[in-house]
Amino acid sequence: MFGRSKRKAGDSGAIVDFWTWWPTVRADVEAAISSGDWATLTPQVSRRVEAIHPDLEWEFYRGTTAKHALVVSAAGVAELRPVAARWGALAPPADATWEYHTARQADPAVLEHTIGIGEGVQLDLAQLRFAFTRAEESPEIAVVAYHPGFRMLGEDARRSVTFLALDWLLGENGVEEWIGEISWETEPPDGAARPNELAAAVEALREEFGTPQWILLRGDSPEGPVIVAVQRPLRPVRWPRFDTHVAITLPYRHRTEAGLPEAESLAALRDFEDNALTPASGADGILLAHETGAGARILHYYVDADSPAADDLAEAAGWWKDGRARVERHFDPALERIGHFR
Repeated sequence: MFGRSKRKAGDSGAIVDFWTWWPTVRADVEAAISSGDWATLTPQVSRRVEAIHPDLEWEFYRGTTAKHALVVSAAGVAELRPVAARWGALAPPADATWEYHTARQADPAVLEHTIGIGEGVQLDLAQLRFAFTRAEESPEIAVVAYHPGFRMLGEDARRSVTFLALDWLLGENGVEEWIGEISWETEPPDGAARPNELAAAVEALREEFGTPQWILLRGDSPEGPVIVAVQRPLRPVRWPRFDTHVAITLPYRHRTEAGLPEAESLAALRDFEDNALTPASGADGILLAHETGAGARILHYYVDADSPAADDLAEAAGWWKDGRARVERHFDPALERIGHFR
């Protein structure tokens, strides 16, 4: 069973209210799943979820280790991931009956079944195929979906089937993290393969980038060369709580004629990066990129707005000795301010 909330969002206390209410209805939910009688329960769940945020989606489905699962999902909307993550952070531990997720989990067995689409169209999902490619050293895969039944469907229905099938195959977060461009065709594309082959390619990519990688980019500005270091894969789903961009600009005195830091300033910059987040706030923020040139380094941190991490960074910047540091904060759960580094 699933629903989409519709009303205006309430405050963060609604998450606490949800988890206070949930134990009182667990047994009723289990009974409703068994009987299929959702008439009174669905409005109750929707009301509690929409109090957290009106655009969250919720769903009950078969669990992976427990009998049942409850998901409250951002449905791919970056601005909602921190909300769903905070809901999930307060969830009780999974038990034999219930587990809790902030994204739809993979369920590839669904792709062995037939589903109804629109008026009278039945799609045997076992006929679904995916062509996929990966640019050299890229941390994402481009996918083209094909099904012979796509000829009978409109563009919106083809899109819906494609995205649903990818979610079932890889899980919602798997799609968000590892899949790049997504399209669909009514004729078999070159390299069309069974879904399990795409799943294997994604698993190989996940293993390759199991340890985050940093890459260096080099460019030029009117003031001289600019060197950028950025972590990849740079996908916001990897840090769902970190919704606030904190940009810290640190000028440095010891620099080359090209404006890049010499050894003394470079050591100071590295020391700042190592210690700007305290042990207490280190789990609430991360450095995802920095760009250096023209006598200054801009460090791009992302933090949980409900934590002290942003304040810790601002305090650390206040102790910078090589010049006057500048700190800017922006709500940016989609990593748009550093998206051009992808």
